[in-house]
Amino acid sequence: MTTIQQLFDRDISRQIQEVIKVDQQDDAVVISEIEEYVATDAIKRSFASVLEAYAEVPNKPSDRMAVWVSGFFGSGKSSFAKLLGAAIGNRDLQGKSAAKRIADQFGDGRVSVVLERISQKMPTEVVIFDLATDAGVRNANQKLTEIIYRQLLEHLGYARDLDLAELEINLEDDGRLQAFKDAFQRQIG
Repeated sequence: MTTIQQLFDRDISRQIQEVIKVDQQDDAVVISEIEEYVATDAIKRSFASVLEAYAEVPNKPSDRMAVWVSGFFGSGKSSFAKLLGAAIGNRDLQGKSAAKRIADQFGDGRVSVVLERISQKMPTEVVIFDLATDAGVRNANQKLTEIIYRQLLEHLGYARDLDLAELEINLEDDGRLQAFKDAFQRQIG
């Protein structure tokens, strides 16, 4: 007699995250999310379409490069966005690139080809965050560009305070940032 467990390819008692957190970047978690992702034909087409547009940017520069992912609660927006960011950022995940893991999971030639092209010709730094949950995003009067810029600054190791970050960038350009940090440490402790 066949049991329900035997009907599934994977152990049905394994831990599965109920909610995908885009800013959760632990390798094991990201690998699990990639392996658990089921890409429908519509998702594969959308994924490939976004990747192809991204891959064309060096040939056709535009100020219209943005992706808006929308859908109902639980429709997979966070998973889609997180995998898209992982694919483009293409960091190493325990000895295998994120792009290769995602291409293998999707099993779609179009996605594989464009991800290979992006990884070879467009090294990309991905800054991914959730506007709704980020602790630094609480002021309703902040402009979206300011929020994104602050996230980028923090990702690059600068202060989130715009004035302080500008000082750090200028000092770094002049080759004096480390000396400033050392002097600050001596003075303030």
